[in-house]
Formats: sequence, C-alpha cells, structure tokens
Amino acid sequence: MENRSEHLLLKAGHRSVGVSAALALAGSMMLATPTAAQETDAADKPAPVQVITPEIQPRTIREADIDAEFFEIGAFAGMMTIDNFSSEPLMGVSAAFHATEDFFIQFNYGMTEAGLTSFEELSGSNVRLLTDSDRDYTYYDFLVGYNIFPGEVFFSDSLTFNSAFYLVGGVGNTEFGGESNFTTTFGTGFRVVLLDWLTVHVDFRDHMFKSDLIRESQLTHNIELSSGITLFF
Repeated sequence: MENRSEHLLLKAGHRSVGVSAALALAGSMMLATPTAAQETDAADKPAPVQVITPEIQPRTIREADIDAEFFEIGAFAGMMTIDNFSSEPLMGVSAAFHATEDFFIQFNYGMTEAGLTSFEELSGSNVRLLTDSDRDYTYYDFLVGYNIFPGEVFFSDSLTFNSAFYLVGGVGNTEFGGESNFTTTFGTGFRVVLLDWLTVHVDFRDHMFKSDLIRESQLTHNIELSSGITLFF
C-alpha cells in the first residue's frame, strides 16, 4: 500500500515537472517571437540617407555705381547723315541733370559739315546749291530722357558694370543752309557706368525739321549715330 502511494506521488510529481517545463518553453517562445519580428522589421527598414551639404563660397563682384552727384558733362563723336546730303563726321558736347533715378534732362550741341547732294555730284563742279559756309551744320537741343531698361553688363566672373537702355525726346534748333529751323529730336541710347564718376554711352538720334533747300517745306530726317564719355560731378 505504501509503495502504491509513493508511486502515485512520484507520478504526480513527474506530471507537475512536465507541465512546468511546457509552460516555460511556451513562455520562451512567446518572448522570442516579438524579438524575431523586431529584428525582421529592423532588417527591412532602409538605411538612413546621408545628406551632403555643398561648400558654397559666395562670389565677390565689383560693381560700379553712379556717384552721388546729379550732374554730368561729356563729349561725343560719330556720324551724321543729313537728308539729301551725304554722311559726315560729327562731334559735340553734352550736359545732363539726373532729376531722379529714372528721369534726366539733357542738353546737346553738335556740329558737322554737309557734303554734296546727288544732284551736285551728277552735275559736276560747276553746279553748287550751297556755299561752303552754308554747308556748316550745327544744332542744339534740350531732351528729356527715361531709363526704361536698367541692368548690368558682366565682363568677367568678378567684374560687372551697371547699365541702362534709355529713350530721349525733345526740341531744339538747327542752323543749316542759311536757315534756322525748329527741330524735334527723338532717339535711344545705351549707357554703361565704368566707374562711379565715368560713363560711356552710344546714342541714336533722329533730328527732324522742315527745310526749303531742295523742295519747298520738306520734312527732313537727319540721322545721328554717336558715342561718347561723360563725367559726373
């Protein structure tokens, strides 16, 4: 009887040990499963992107500005095509007052000498419509200018100049052929500021007036193309 009781107790003890072992194994498997899942998720994640910041070195640009003064004076030279006459060299002087950043007032005085007309060239040396003194062509005008396209001109990576494309228009007077003619002038120009006190410009002008030299009350267009320099003071 005692042996049977001991056998039952041993059998019950073995069962308890088996149940405990099974529970421990199940617990370890449950703990291992999330860890394995976390390792799988970590392996599936992409590697972090490495951001490379470029080394940017700002470029140093030397830029010439117009000086604080508002007045400029200068000289110009070019060609003048006188209506019904030939194209001749032109020279003159100019002065300007810059009222604002966009508007300016300009005075110009120019002179040239007219050549022969086509009729005079075909007729020979015996026919002259004008005397030598009457061939002197001089003009002056007062113009209002407007800078419509201010910008910059780049000559190199480190050298740039301020520039402007402008329109001008105004009135004046022309002495030619023994006549004094009221003149209307329109034109365009391009200016580059080389230094804060020095500029260079190219100008195109049409000087229009009525003349009786060739035909009665003929509206003449006298085209000027010139270039010059001006100084600010």
